Parts: sequence; structure tokens; C-alpha cells
Amino acid sequence: MKAYYWLGAILSILALALLLAGGYMAMVRRRRLKTPPQKGWLTDAMVAQIIDHGRLSERQVPERALDLEQIAKEEERFWTETWDEPDHYWD
Repeated sequence: MKAYYWLGAILSILALALLLAGGYMAMVRRRRLKTPPQKGWLTDAMVAQIIDHGRLSERQVPERALDLEQIAKEEERFWTETWDEPDHYWD
């Protein structure tokens, strides 16, 4: 009868190890989906979401992905830039 106890213990430990490994893999996969990679983090799926919904969810954007001060400076520079009138060759 001792062999059955050993076999049961080994199978129980193996089942628990498989459950832990599966849970760990699911956690890693879920974490990868929530946090994009730092280099080249904007993926095709994210671009499609921007096109469909107009924005990304806050959890998908890394904290320091955008330099808001630099964006504000560039926007200000854009709107203060003088524009030449178009040539009217077609008139």
C-alpha cells in the first residue's frame, strides 16, 4: 500500500507544479498585454484602436511615453509660424 501513497503524492506534486506553471504563464501573458514594450511600444493593434476609438486606454501608454512639455512647445511653434499665401497658378 505504500506504493499507492508515493504514487499519489508524486502525482499531486506534479499536478500542483503544472497548475503553478500555468498560472505563472497566464500572469506573464496578461502583464505583457497590459504594459507595452518600451522601445517601439506602439503596435499595429494599438494604431487600429486609435483609428477605431480615437485614443488608447490609459493602461496601455507607458508613463513617460510622451513629453507633454515638448508637445506643447511644438504646438505653439506650429501655430505661431507664418504661412506664405499659396500661388494662384490655376486662376
